Amino acid sequence: MKRFRAAVTAVAVVAAVAACGGNGGGSSSQSATDTVTIALDSDAAPTGYDPLLYSQAQFTFYSALYDALFVTDRDGKVQPSLATGFTNSKDNLTTTLTLRDDVTFTDGKKLDSAVVKANLDRRSDKDLVAYGSIAPGGASEIGAVATPDAKTVVITWKAPQATPDNTLADTAGTIVGPDGVANPETLQTKPDGSGPYALNSGKTTKASVYTLDKQSDARDGDRWAFDHVVFKVIIDAQSLANAVISGQADVATILKPSVVELVQSRAGTVKVGGTIVGFPVWDKLGKTNPAFAKPEVRLALLRGIDDATIVKTLHQGSKGTKQLFPSDATGFDAALNQTYGYDPAAAKQLLAKAGYANGLKFDITIGGQPTEDMLAVQKQWAEIGVTMNIKTATSTDQIFAATNTEPLGFGPFTVGSNPAGFVAGVVYGGFMNQQKAKNPQIDATLGASLGTTGADQKTALTGLNAALTNGGWYLPIYEDFTWTGYNKSKVGAPAYAGTNNYLVLSSLAPVS
Repeated sequence: MKRFRAAVTAVAVVAAVAACGGNGGGSSSQSATDTVTIALDSDAAPTGYDPLLYSQAQFTFYSALYDALFVTDRDGKVQPSLATGFTNSKDNLTTTLTLRDDVTFTDGKKLDSAVVKANLDRRSDKDLVAYGSIAPGGASEIGAVATPDAKTVVITWKAPQATPDNTLADTAGTIVGPDGVANPETLQTKPDGSGPYALNSGKTTKASVYTLDKQSDARDGDRWAFDHVVFKVIIDAQSLANAVISGQADVATILKPSVVELVQSRAGTVKVGGTIVGFPVWDKLGKTNPAFAKPEVRLALLRGIDDATIVKTLHQGSKGTKQLFPSDATGFDAALNQTYGYDPAAAKQLLAKAGYANGLKFDITIGGQPTEDMLAVQKQWAEIGVTMNIKTATSTDQIFAATNTEPLGFGPFTVGSNPAGFVAGVVYGGFMNQQKAKNPQIDATLGASLGTTGADQKTALTGLNAALTNGGWYLPIYEDFTWTGYNKSKVGAPAYAGTNNYLVLSSLAPVS
């Protein structure tokens, strides 16, 4: 998918589209004890096997086929992988990476600095979702990549990056082999990675089943408990739940909240927070509707959302919130939930202050039918004099176009364990800000969040969260959880990558 289209699709559309088989590898024999079957709620490879075309949510799948410079472990800590480590210059504008020398790709070629540079030099390709923050204009933009020798990569940043390992972790740091980088079209049908598994094309059916076999010479192969990993695409929520309950799948992710209780009655579940559901504000400049150029209008909408009632009636177990940062994230500030708590009278005062005492109207375009959340908020906003007209798109192009023609969108966003990176790559420097709106407070606090560590970074992140909230850049309703079900008689509990909503695939092991 295109960078911006893939991101919008994650918000507004769930579609099963075709993917293609690739090269085989490893053993083809399978048994119940050496195979783990994972059911996914969406196709992991709809446009082929270039991992940089996809967001972090697909890293559960791609971590088996590809390695990254750094990876996030189950405790949320970033660890070296293809890079053995890094050093920074005193001003944090230059990062020097040292690479492993024992890595071979599917194409038979070795890892060296040239292939890392070739990967990072693709950052200007707007199709590559993974490169949102390091691409031109991103808050973690790379200025230049040098290769003084085969094991050394020197990255020069446009702005200070005190924690470059966070920026180059998981999907953003995934390295494609030399042949795949030179000719990305080949990745449509076959991966070119250095991961422990290879795609078995004979047992792969596009958009349905992907079979991966562990290679006999897999580096660090003992870290991966199963010889075979089978991914099944099961989009229907009830069928996904039934798969793990019946034993058709050993792991099922991501479960819809409506089926969690059912899965818990028959199987195990694990969850992670950090998914914020609400309305991204596309228009902060008033280009689609002049009212949205006024922060008071955006904050009136925020104060007009009765998040506590929505959680109580529709999402028990979730948490109402008024800020983009999740409750477990560094920078979360409980006081913001009080400052912008539900208050219809205050919302009307803000509208009047902005010149909209008689209310306002706007359209919002979605895929499919409106959710109960949207209908609840629509009613609540009507009580403060705001009419939200919900339109159903007749095509995905209509949804994509809405980011430039309408003031708001709707959907879930997983901020993960690197909130500054999420803001840099999505909220401020990515598809949530197509109009390139600027905010001095966000500029200053985002730069400080990326350019500092420790207590200074915590202070900066708290300021960044406040700047986004005070400016009404996102209108949250509640913080939700990502749920995974698992067969307790077959596998141990899977682990998420810290507060990210994807699994650490190597954490899967037979139940002891």
